[in-house]
Amino acid sequence: MIKATAPGKLILIGEYVVLEGAPALVSAVDRFAEVNLRESSKNYAVSAPSIQIEDVEFSINENNLVMFDARVDLETQKKLTFFKNTFEFAWQYCRNFNVTKTPFKININTDAFYSEEFKTKLGFGSSAALTVALVKALFKLINKDIDNSDIRDQLFRLSLSAHKKAQGNIGSGIDVAASSYGGILEYRVGIDKNAEHLLPENIEPWSELPMLTVFTGHSESTRKMVFGVNELKKQKADVYKELMIELEKTSIEGCAAYKSKNIFAFLNAVKTYHVQMNLLGKSSEMPIISAVHQQIARIIHQSGGAYKPSGAGSGDIGIAFAESSEQLQMIRSKIEEQNFHCIDTQIAC
Repeated sequence: MIKATAPGKLILIGEYVVLEGAPALVSAVDRFAEVNLRESSKNYAVSAPSIQIEDVEFSINENNLVMFDARVDLETQKKLTFFKNTFEFAWQYCRNFNVTKTPFKININTDAFYSEEFKTKLGFGSSAALTVALVKALFKLINKDIDNSDIRDQLFRLSLSAHKKAQGNIGSGIDVAASSYGGILEYRVGIDKNAEHLLPENIEPWSELPMLTVFTGHSESTRKMVFGVNELKKQKADVYKELMIELEKTSIEGCAAYKSKNIFAFLNAVKTYHVQMNLLGKSSEMPIISAVHQQIARIIHQSGGAYKPSGAGSGDIGIAFAESSEQLQMIRSKIEEQNFHCIDTQIAC
């Protein structure tokens, strides 16, 4: 059996402006997607208990496309659209190597990205982690050494391309980078002279930085938020450009403060970025800093900490930062008093 895992992500600073080529800071976190491959005596099959999929059989035709068994209903096929698109893209690449022709069963586990209590996704980047874990498993199938740095770069680029195709070409790929490399990364969107996506810079983890992940209680569509901001870019280009200039400045300052472990500069950058995300939301008429994010932010700011959403905003998760572990514990107590759910996370290296 082949087993592959990939971590989730937390965006520390740089949402939205990363799409314009500005630097952003992301942490891989210890929420893992897992993909297992094992030989099958019959046909290919996929199981994904998180979405109630059990041994759904498929074949791979001469064009390397996934063909589900005729007995598989349309609703099940719809649930497996993301898997199908991702697998086909990666399989096309693997066919260039000595890939086994023996059918195998694929088991997908993304339970760590789902809240059983709230019956919803948490916002740690499950689709990116799943993509990387699936590509990693296929790399192992063709005997690629994923501990080799060059192979890891190939893993990232292939996973990024597969994820973009499956997602309709939206997003920056920052979540795919975190899932591919782990640790703390400074990430930029950009293409080099060889038309390859720029590789992220590995940053020394600031393990002593007091931080806490807070769940808002509901998930939100990243696509919806990004679409709204893109509409602002189309309709009010000058307003959009001005907002991006300010966001970029703050993101650069936040990245620099993290690298130098300057707690006061970093907290200030996070607070400023929260305000700027709110302005972006108001200008685009998108609830990036929703009422629930505002409520959480007030609790944290009153306790002397800093807070911002991690990701597109509106729902999902946010991150609280503090000057000390004692202050963070006080923040946690106040957040939990208001019935918000704190999630313990660690940097996944």
